Amino acid sequence: MLLEVEHFCTIHHIFVAILCIFVLKQIIVDSIDEGRLVLDFKLFIIGFRQLPTALFAWLCMFLYTSFVPYQALQIWSGCLKMTRFPNLLTVTLVVVLLLCHAAMLGFFPIYIVVYCNLGIASRKIVLYEQIRFLMKSYSFLRESMPPLLHARDEISPPEFSTYLYFLFCPTLIYRKSYPSRLLRQSFFLLVPQFLACIYFVNFLMKYYFIPNVSNMHKQPFTIKILLLSIFDLIMPVISILFVVFYFFLDCWQNIFAEILRFADRSFYKDWWNSTAFSTFFRSWNVIVHDWLYCYIYQDFLWLIGGRARAGAMLIVFLLSAVFHEYIFTMSFGFFYPVLLDLLQLYSQYIKPLTTNLFDSHLTHHRTHHKNLT
Repeated sequence: MLLEVEHFCTIHHIFVAILCIFVLKQIIVDSIDEGRLVLDFKLFIIGFRQLPTALFAWLCMFLYTSFVPYQALQIWSGCLKMTRFPNLLTVTLVVVLLLCHAAMLGFFPIYIVVYCNLGIASRKIVLYEQIRFLMKSYSFLRESMPPLLHARDEISPPEFSTYLYFLFCPTLIYRKSYPSRLLRQSFFLLVPQFLACIYFVNFLMKYYFIPNVSNMHKQPFTIKILLLSIFDLIMPVISILFVVFYFFLDCWQNIFAEILRFADRSFYKDWWNSTAFSTFFRSWNVIVHDWLYCYIYQDFLWLIGGRARAGAMLIVFLLSAVFHEYIFTMSFGFFYPVLLDLLQLYSQYIKPLTTNLFDSHLTHHRTHHKNLT
């Protein structure tokens, strides 16, 4: 956790103080103009429009992910040693499970997002949870099936409590047990910080971002207008990026880590010191990167016999870009493939960057996990 570092804690306090000054200034100005205290949450309400519908969709996806993959594994492990056609049983269950996943974790959330008039924040809740449940269920089956398949003696599948814990803990790699530590007092500061970050995003969007873009179509297109718009938006966008990063990858993940006593807090690394795209994409979200490394990069190399590391890295980046573009497109309602465009730039530097970049990161992650245990 970054706030355990003294120097970063100082930077954090300075950044919070600056945001508080901006917010206080705007509240005072609006209150003087209106003659009353003004705390406008209109944008917040619009963003979380139809929140109960989004939570209902989350509940349906959660119940499906909790029971169907686990019961499928139970049925498969129980019948595997008794049937004469284990391959046929495996293929049948895989096909049935894929169809169920396509219905409940594929078409169902898309239907909710498209046809239920959700706000942008409510859409993101449904879409992020859709991807998270897909990755969690895949990791659970991917880690649980090989030991059952290769076991000579009968071994029982994982307990349901272990699987349920995995669905909530801040990791996408399934393990039968995780290192733990006691609840700290800092937990009680995380929830207010999380809520404050949401308000800061609402504030920055209302007073700095939307005013700059709402009138762009009314002005003639000139180089001067374009440059002014770009430079006027740089600081609001960077501030929103930092705030969103902090409340999602620091506050939100640490809240669940504290509740579940999950000890591994390696949610991100020092991505702000990155000097290359590859370093940035490995550092800013370690949770997702580890899943991509284990189940896409390593498995692809295993399939092709350990060759074409550049191709494996390209597939990882392409898959990540596609899912990010999917979330952005479904959330905002238009297609603007920024990450897919970056793929062309990234691919120019893939070949010289294949010298064990992924391997060195996972070695560090495994060492960190071992030290915690």
